[in-house]
Amino acid sequence: MEDLAQLPVPVADPAEQLAAEAPIPPVVSQDAPAPDVDVSIALTKLQETVKGGFADLLEQLRDKLIYDRFKEEQIARLHEELQSYKSDLISKPARQLLQGLIRLHDDLGKMAAALRQKPVEELTPERFFQQFAGFQDDLELLLGQNGVEPFQISGDVFDPRRQTTIRMVPADDPARVGQIAERLRPGFEQGEALLQKERVAVYVASNGNHKVQGGQS
Repeated sequence: MEDLAQLPVPVADPAEQLAAEAPIPPVVSQDAPAPDVDVSIALTKLQETVKGGFADLLEQLRDKLIYDRFKEEQIARLHEELQSYKSDLISKPARQLLQGLIRLHDDLGKMAAALRQKPVEELTPERFFQQFAGFQDDLELLLGQNGVEPFQISGDVFDPRRQTTIRMVPADDPARVGQIAERLRPGFEQGEALLQKERVAVYVASNGNHKVQGGQS
C-alpha cells in the first residue's frame, strides 16, 4: 500500500481537457438543402400563385365589362325601339286625322265652287242646310275612322255623368223637373273614354231656384 501511494499521479493535458469540454457541433447531412434555397423556392411559388390569381381576376373583370357593355347596348337598342313604337302609335292616328281633314277641306272647296256656279234663285236656305248637314256627316265619318263615336243617353232623366245642360226650360209641373226637355247635340266617346258629354236642355222649376246637377245652373 505504501508503494501505491508513492506512484506519480498523471496530469491531464490542458489542450485535451479543453477539447473534451467543448460542445460537439451538429452533424449536417450533405443531402439537406441550405435554408436560403428553401426560402427562395417558397417565394417563387408564392409569386406564381399570386400572379395566377391576379390573372384569373383580371380575366373575370374583363368578361364582366364585356357583358355589361353588351347589356347596356341591348337596353339602349330596346329603348330606341320602344320610343319609335310609341312615336308611331301617336303619329299614325294623327296622320290619319290630318289626311281626313285634308279630304274634308277639298270637299268644302268643291262645294263652294259648285255653289258659286248656281243661279242666285237656287241658293235657298234649305240648300245651305243640306250642305251643312252633309258637312256634319263628313265630320262624324272622319271621327269614326279614328275610333270616336257619337252617343245619346236613353231615357228622359238627366244623367250628369254623361250629359251636360246648355239650356234650361222652366216647368210648372214639379214632376218634370230634372227631365230632358230636348236633345241638342250628341256626346262623343272613344272606346271607354268619354270625350264630350251629350248636350241637352233640361226642365227646371219655374221659380228659378232649382239647379240641375252637372249643368250650367
